[in-house]
Amino acid sequence: MEKQFSNNMVVRAGYFGNHSSRLEQLYQFNSPTPDYIWFSTTQQPLPTGEYANVARNFFDQSSFGTIERWQNTGWGNANGIQLEMERRFSKGIAFQLFYVMTNALMAGDNGYQTTSVIPEVNQFMPGQVPTDLDERNKLLNYQRDIAIPHHRVRWNWLVDIPVGKGKPILGNANKLLNGFVGGWQLAGLGSLQSTYLTLPANMFPTGNKIEVYGYKYPIEDCTSGTCYPGYLWYNGYIPSYLINSVDPRTGKPNGYMGVPDNYKPGVQPLLPYPDDFRSRSAATDPNYNFYGTNTTYVQLANGTNQRTTLAGLFPLRQQYLPSVLQWGLDASLFKNIPVTERFSMRFNADFFNVLNHPGNPNMPAFGTTLPSLVGNTGMLPTRNSGNNARTLQLTLRLTF
Repeated sequence: MEKQFSNNMVVRAGYFGNHSSRLEQLYQFNSPTPDYIWFSTTQQPLPTGEYANVARNFFDQSSFGTIERWQNTGWGNANGIQLEMERRFSKGIAFQLFYVMTNALMAGDNGYQTTSVIPEVNQFMPGQVPTDLDERNKLLNYQRDIAIPHHRVRWNWLVDIPVGKGKPILGNANKLLNGFVGGWQLAGLGSLQSTYLTLPANMFPTGNKIEVYGYKYPIEDCTSGTCYPGYLWYNGYIPSYLINSVDPRTGKPNGYMGVPDNYKPGVQPLLPYPDDFRSRSAATDPNYNFYGTNTTYVQLANGTNQRTTLAGLFPLRQQYLPSVLQWGLDASLFKNIPVTERFSMRFNADFFNVLNHPGNPNMPAFGTTLPSLVGNTGMLPTRNSGNNARTLQLTLRLTF
């Protein structure tokens, strides 16, 4: 839909949607059963002997290793709204403003990873996933495409600088003065986009509400001996012995400093660190080397307890939180200078990242990846910038 409000102003609104089918996927139907699944379902030790390397495979246990079938079973859906306001160039001013809200979901078309891989049922505990291939594919792979922003705003403009002959400022300038101050124009473009944060699929809910703090709590990561600034973006898992901890010998911080008193982790590993971890040792605590992991024990049929790592369908898979907003602005100051009827020059002063906005850390260009957090702590570091520093580019172009 489009509506014109004046001779130079128009607004547009639209809905868009699309469906894609026959996206590439890989059906991996001969992968070995993970250790934890094997121990839990058979209560037997890992196979040994001539066929030890293939005995846990799903399709064939004597000859073949990995077998994959390339198939066109993926699909995708996207829909959203787009809004636009445009002022066509008049009286020295023109601009465009765009807003797009998109919900994109897909399964497949990711090469040899993530939603392009369909695993067999032996990768999970019995009953965790459907035995029907299509239903299993939908459960495991059909999910939000977080590389596409949910919200995105873009804008651009062109403005005549009101200085020089006939303009509000120095409107009576003579030819020489007007040659320096008149005829300048300013143009620019910018964008603002939302991002997602993926909750760790190797962690478990603690029963505490998962909260997004954003920039509310500035904290420091001092675990390396040097303190680096950042924000507690959400209540991820910070080991309790590292919360606001100080070395008793030197008095220097050696943990995550500035963590608020009301912090309670929303996620944690199967075997979290104890409060007194620093006072323990491998000699006295058999779990010492396994804290912070998903190490568990399965009792076998022969009565032994087999140590292994939990596997299967984890509860926080495909769970996303709103993450940082990323924006940038570029601008150009330029002027056309007539020399003769055949020759003219154009001078440009181009400013990239004109406001020198640092950007959110570790945020590359649109559509590549998400902000990097420090492990699963929920900390967004600000040690590095997500944008390059301001760059000035001067050009002089001769046209004939």
